[in-house]
Amino acid sequence: MLKNLKTTRLDRVESAYLAILRVAVLAVATLCLLAAIGFAADGLWRIAVSTDVEEEKTAVSPADVVSAMKTPTPPRQASGQSEISSGVRQRHATFQANVFRPYYAAYKRASDAYKKDEDKTLTEAELLSALGYDLGAYAAGSSLATKRFVENPEYQQQAQAAVAAAMSDPGTVRLLAVYKAAEKTAQSCSTVTEQRRGWDSNSTACSDWFYTPYGCEVTRNVPVERCVPAYPDGIVSPFVAFGRADGTFRTLWAARAESNASDAYRTLAERENTRAAIGPRLLIALQIIGGFLAVMFFFLIIAVERHLRRLAQSPSLVADVEPRV
Repeated sequence: MLKNLKTTRLDRVESAYLAILRVAVLAVATLCLLAAIGFAADGLWRIAVSTDVEEEKTAVSPADVVSAMKTPTPPRQASGQSEISSGVRQRHATFQANVFRPYYAAYKRASDAYKKDEDKTLTEAELLSALGYDLGAYAAGSSLATKRFVENPEYQQQAQAAVAAAMSDPGTVRLLAVYKAAEKTAQSCSTVTEQRRGWDSNSTACSDWFYTPYGCEVTRNVPVERCVPAYPDGIVSPFVAFGRADGTFRTLWAARAESNASDAYRTLAERENTRAAIGPRLLIALQIIGGFLAVMFFFLIIAVERHLRRLAQSPSLVADVEPRV
């Protein structure tokens, strides 16, 4: 009786233990399966991430140039024009005829309307050289802005529209009107050095300095301040206004082009990093699937063992499976 009671309790404990173990194995197997599905889906999603990143088109509106005009840009010096290929000359000639000529027209209109009698309206070639768009500067390749203006149609169109709008802006027109009406009521002073002859009684620069009168005649550099009539500060001539508009546009374009290129490079790097994780994620998914199969294998062993043990403990089942003579 006691032995049967102990056997019954042991069977109950073992059954409860196997039930708990089976639930735990099923839970682990389910988690492994869900994790494998998640990592596999993540890896497949990363395959779909495109690495084709298009750089955003650079655009500078007329309003941007008008609002950003603050300081003038000094004119660039022309470069040498020796040994320039015919192809470069042809491209620059086409640019000058088709692009810069309308560009120059905006300056000429402002100069004709607001220049003073003593001012000179620059010719097309002179303005081309003053702004740094001449053939020598383009052939030298030292200015990216010059290369853009000669070769980039979008830059050309936006530059023409922006500079024309800036020159016709009420603020610019007001400054030009002030310039035309201004008189030379101020003075512009500068200090120059002049050489002047004088006597120095303490000098020994001559051979007979010790004779009367003692000393020598010497030459000294004397600073001399010279002042000429000038216009008041703050007025802007047509050439300065046009150069300021041109310089502001090229500065804004360069800044935005660099920003767009940086954003495109950063996006490309992020997408390449995303795609680089495809292999590790799929490997993790395969490892988890392997773990899932291993767990299910042990679960199968436990289920088979439990089933065989039940057969061994049930006399009726044993009798059914025993061969009859």
